[in-house]
Amino acid sequence: MLRSLLVMLLALAIACGGRGEKPAPGTAKPVAQAAAPAESKPVDVGSQMPAYAAQYLDGKTFDIKDQRGKVVFLNLWATWCGPCRFEIPELQKLHDSYAARGFAVVGVSVDEGDIKVVRDFVAEQKMTYPVVQDSAGSLAVLLDTSILPTSLILDRSGRVVWKKLGMVTSADAEMVRVIEKALAQEG
Repeated sequence: MLRSLLVMLLALAIACGGRGEKPAPGTAKPVAQAAAPAESKPVDVGSQMPAYAAQYLDGKTFDIKDQRGKVVFLNLWATWCGPCRFEIPELQKLHDSYAARGFAVVGVSVDEGDIKVVRDFVAEQKMTYPVVQDSAGSLAVLLDTSILPTSLILDRSGRVVWKKLGMVTSADAEMVRVIEKALAQEG
């Protein structure tokens, strides 16, 4: 039973993205990505998060530099991505567990088109953590990924301390250890 579930989850993760692969008919499409500057290197564990801004669903501006002093969990996702939908309750658990300690989950939707679709989805899923829309895929370019979901954790100084391509669960021991360690450190 567990093996079947794992195989199914792996198939769903593959369906939500893959480098340079064209999706099969009826599967999720890859993330639309803006062109990367020629001199930029992908953001990875150990690097400082570069400038990044997007729009909250209410139209206000989200700027990563304003998050300094918090531990930030950035989650790249889309409403049409099955594994992304599966992990939303897991991200909500993380938000609920750690927000009071200076932890911020920020959902980064790469949905294209009407922002109302994302707003309605967020309301339907009862997501209480902040969500921004990045239709151009700017964060995907910075992370050098076309896989959804993709997540990373920034420490209080804005350094990337963890990155994962694919789904996360709130029970991931390594991720929880990284969150706890980042929360314990001063910014």
